[in-house]
Amino acid sequence: RGLPPPPPPPPPPLRRRARSTTAPREVFIAPEAVEGPPRQAAGPSKMPGKQSALEELSGRNMHERRSCSTGIPTAEMGAGVCAKNGERPGSAPRSASASGSMSGSNSDDEEIIHFDWQEGMVMNSRYSLAKLLGDGTFGRVVLAHDQCSDRQVAIKIIRDVKRYMDNAKIEADILKDIRQADPDGTSGCAIMYETFTHEQRFYCLVFEPLGASLYDFLKDNSFRGFWMQDIQSFAQQCMQALMFLHGHLRMTHTDLKPENILLQSMSPPYVDQFPREAEWLRRGGPLPSKGQAAGDYLRPASSRIKLIDFGNATYEDEHHSSIINTRQYRGPEVLLGHGWDERSDLWSIGCILMELYAGDQLFATHEELEHLVLMERIIGAIPAGMLDRASQAVQDSYLVQDPHTGFWRLPWPERASSLSSERHVRSQWPLLEQVLPEHAVFAEFCQELLALDPRRRPDAVDALRHDFLSAHFRD
Repeated sequence: RGLPPPPPPPPPPLRRRARSTTAPREVFIAPEAVEGPPRQAAGPSKMPGKQSALEELSGRNMHERRSCSTGIPTAEMGAGVCAKNGERPGSAPRSASASGSMSGSNSDDEEIIHFDWQEGMVMNSRYSLAKLLGDGTFGRVVLAHDQCSDRQVAIKIIRDVKRYMDNAKIEADILKDIRQADPDGTSGCAIMYETFTHEQRFYCLVFEPLGASLYDFLKDNSFRGFWMQDIQSFAQQCMQALMFLHGHLRMTHTDLKPENILLQSMSPPYVDQFPREAEWLRRGGPLPSKGQAAGDYLRPASSRIKLIDFGNATYEDEHHSSIINTRQYRGPEVLLGHGWDERSDLWSIGCILMELYAGDQLFATHEELEHLVLMERIIGAIPAGMLDRASQAVQDSYLVQDPHTGFWRLPWPERASSLSSERHVRSQWPLLEQVLPEHAVFAEFCQELLALDPRRRPDAVDALRHDFLSAHFRD
């Protein structure tokens, strides 16, 4: 297979736009920011005792789960329909207000009205609007035909609210940096063609249209996992994209999850057999709703993917927020208050790949202590040095110190929030036991990405050399 090609030459100095202090940075401005019904599984989860508590830290987590798709909808996969905030069953979904102001205010309490589009309307003297792809908290996504280049595009039209537009411009600057460093679009990151302002009120971003998110594909397959061949392809492309972001742009994505990885092709999927059906059912995989069949198992027309949603991306020399990632993809170094770097993205990819295999989240939790305990149950004991270096706030809230040895430990199960939480933790399998024997090399790859000590995780370049990515799989 050989080593991946070297990255392109360094780009010119990056632009910097002052980040807004009046709005959280979780703004997502790509066409994927389409919202729909709350994220629902096809039946009861295989994880008993899943908690329904609100996210911790009094709303400081700026990364709510959201399911997204930029692509043209297909009848088979519903690619243009997104779950509202992408909440899994048992979570506390964030309500998305459809009210606000047309005056460009910073308030969400006034009525917010979407841009009133019409089929055939032309924007920026070139984009003929064709189809509404969806509405989101921050804007509306419309499929259009670019009359100048004779191609389809997806236009995200930001609502006329100042803080939404300010944050949209921040992400647009990041996407411009990506495009400047990757003019041919080979990095695996979504392409933004241009931005413009319509009628001096509506800030617009023009993207390549893409297909369904990996989460949407899982959901429409009743949360049956992907073929190993597809997972292998996804893993390799993710590492190549991270090699570009980390090594070339010195940027950490900070919010990788299945909702933010989109299939590149808009072609409909095809029916195939799910090779792990028996094992999926034996382990209590998410079953279809009562009285309904699981339906045909579908495979994507192509395994090519793109990373999206760079609204939270952080350059190496920028301020690093203390909390990053959506909860279920957040690394132990963030939970313990150590600070983080680009290797936090590697942890997120490890979580994602296991989810794409099993069909459910590796760390299904909404509680800080339970999350840490799940890591120990699935990955192994958190090194004593990491607990010792935890922030004072974390030690006070989630750790206890042995009065005899002075070592810190997780106070479990004595501080478990409920018996169901205890049962949930006990039900977990160690990582290497969560895959079939013929997929052991895959679990070993994920285990390296999920090293509890981030210093022991491979970087993206080293990960691309792992035996898993050159192994041959029949499924």
